[in-house]
Amino acid sequence: MGIVSRQFTRDFFTEVAKGEIPDALGVNKFGRAPSGIQTTATDVWDRATAAPLQSIWVAPTQARTHQIASSSASDDGAPAGVGARTIRVYGLTSWDTAEVNEDIILNGTTDVPTVNQYVIIHRMEVLTKGATNVNVGAISATADTDGTVTAQINDAEGQTQMAIYGIPSTQTAYVTGYYGTLNKASGGVATINFSFEINPEPDTELINFVTKNTRGVQSTGTSGDSWPFCPPLKVVGPAIIKVQGKASAADVEGSAGFDLMLVTN
Repeated sequence: MGIVSRQFTRDFFTEVAKGEIPDALGVNKFGRAPSGIQTTATDVWDRATAAPLQSIWVAPTQARTHQIASSSASDDGAPAGVGARTIRVYGLTSWDTAEVNEDIILNGTTDVPTVNQYVIIHRMEVLTKGATNVNVGAISATADTDGTVTAQINDAEGQTQMAIYGIPSTQTAYVTGYYGTLNKASGGVATINFSFEINPEPDTELINFVTKNTRGVQSTGTSGDSWPFCPPLKVVGPAIIKVQGKASAADVEGSAGFDLMLVTN
């Protein structure tokens, strides 16, 4: 019997995910607005809820210590509670430094300060938990002085779902695409227009975003689509990337996200 030769081709993005490509990092960012996309612009993140709790995400005005607390006393690491006990916080301490992370031991509804000061927190996740659930209450990160919530883990979800991401000046993002879905129970047709938004100068101002792409979905049940950037969309740091939605009716549930490769300059 002859010998069959097989040739394998390595996939570039798989190699990035494996850590085999120096100075490159793959990022899959996803968000959900729980019944919260409104007829006005709505960022796709955890606090975009029905009768909206907070439709537009707000960054701290400068690097701030954040207070981490849950809405439930069961989310406690000392003494150990039945809910979340410790979480990990990811963010930027300035617009000129790469992402850092730190672990927080929760103290129920009592504030626990972060060690670092952050200009953006764009992800939090539960690390350890008790017997009841990943997290019983909503766990929020509130900026000192500003009093604004930068990130939130909704109850029972285990990590943030925010289609928002910060890029420092030391890195460049190559966005391969974004997506959006509409989730609606039986009833009349609803639509959501999703837009891909970039703030190209968060180091000088935090309000204005440039719309780079707009697409729509509609359904009486569930509908979704994805929209690639080919070639990838280059976003030079510092920058904030987010996905925003605008619905044809109030309190429509939507999800969105984007994929990118982060390269050190």
